[in-house]
Amino acid sequence: MIRKNKGDVIAACCLIIGIITIIFPLYLTVITAFKSNAEIARSFFALPSGFRLDNFKEVMGKGNYFSSLFNSVFVTGAGLLGMSLILPMAAYPIARNMKTSRFYKFLFYFMVAGIFIPFQVRMMPMVKLMNTLGLMNPVGLVCLYLVGSTCEGLFLYVGYFGSISPDLEEAAYIDGASTAQIYFKIVRPLLRPMTATILIKNGLWMWNDYLMPSLVLTKPDYYTLQLFQYVFKGENVTNYSLVFASFLMGMLPIMILYVFMQKRIIGGMMSGAVKG
Repeated sequence: MIRKNKGDVIAACCLIIGIITIIFPLYLTVITAFKSNAEIARSFFALPSGFRLDNFKEVMGKGNYFSSLFNSVFVTGAGLLGMSLILPMAAYPIARNMKTSRFYKFLFYFMVAGIFIPFQVRMMPMVKLMNTLGLMNPVGLVCLYLVGSTCEGLFLYVGYFGSISPDLEEAAYIDGASTAQIYFKIVRPLLRPMTATILIKNGLWMWNDYLMPSLVLTKPDYYTLQLFQYVFKGENVTNYSLVFASFLMGMLPIMILYVFMQKRIIGGMMSGAVKG
C-alpha cells in the first residue's frame, strides 16, 4: 500500500512538471502578444496592463502577412490532399502482397528504413536538387513534405491494414468488382481513422515547420507564417511584441484543430496497433 502511494505521488509530480513545462511557454506567448515593448522591458513575466490589440493590427498591416498566410494554407492544404490520395494507394498493394511477394516485402522494409535517416543527412542534397529543378518555391515545398511523409505514412497504413480483414475484398472479387472499385468503395472508407491520424499529425508538422521552409523558400513573397515572424527582427533590435503576436496568430488555428481532432489521433493509433 505504501509503495502504491509513493508511486501515485511520483506520477502526480511528473504530471505537474509536465503541465508546467507546457503551460508556462504558452502563458509567456499570450501575455507578451498583448504587451508593448516598454512593458516587456519592465517585466517579461508580468501580466499586460490591458489587452491591447494594436500589436495584432500592426502585424496584419505588414505587406507580406496575408501572402504568408496564403502560402501556409496552400502548403498545408495541398500537402494533406496529396498525402490522403497517394499514401493509402501506395500502402494497399504492399500490405496485401508483402506476405507472398519478396518484392513487396523488400519495398516495405526499404521504405521503413527511410524513417531512421536523419534530416540533417538529407538536407544539403535536398536543397541542391530543388535548386537544380527550379522548385525553390511553395510548390517545391509541398513536394518535399509529400516525400518526407511517405516512409512513416506507409508504415502506419500497412500496420492498419492488418486490422482490416481481406474477406470483404475477396467477396467483392467474387461478385465481379474490380480492384479500383474495391479500393474506393470498400477499403478507403475503412481507412478514415488512420487517414485522420496521419493528416492531423502531418498538418501540425507542415503548419508549424520552420526549418524546411527556411531552406527552400528564398523570396519574401514565398514565406510562410513561420518565416514571416522574422520580418520583425532587425540587425540590432527585435520587436518582441510583434514577434509574439504573429506567433500567437499562427499558432491558434492549428491548436484549435488539434483540440477538436485529438480523439481521432488516439483512435487511429490504437486501431493500427490491432492485428486482424
